[in-house]
Amino acid sequence: MAKWIITTAEIVKRVYVIDAYTKMAALDTLIDTDAEAARETESLGEHTFGVEKINEYEYNREWKPQPDYNEGHDIIMAQKKDHEGYQYDAFKDQDLYRDD
Repeated sequence: MAKWIITTAEIVKRVYVIDAYTKMAALDTLIDTDAEAARETESLGEHTFGVEKINEYEYNREWKPQPDYNEGHDIIMAQKKDHEGYQYDAFKDQDLYRDD
């Protein structure tokens, strides 16, 4: 079985009603507004731009979801106890290279 990459773009017309004093304020408010707040939504069409065939190697390299190797790393660091690395912590606050 072959794997295919199909690139499409959908054109959607959305109508928003926004309360603002100026055009710039209305545009700034629109940026913070999500697409679900639109009064009217109309799909104007979907266009296919490209269809290409890829092999298994390209799929594994570029498209297959990769595992997150750093997942949980922050939790492990937070669970370290005070006695771990005690040799470093014993001299941490001392100024060993002081020349009086």
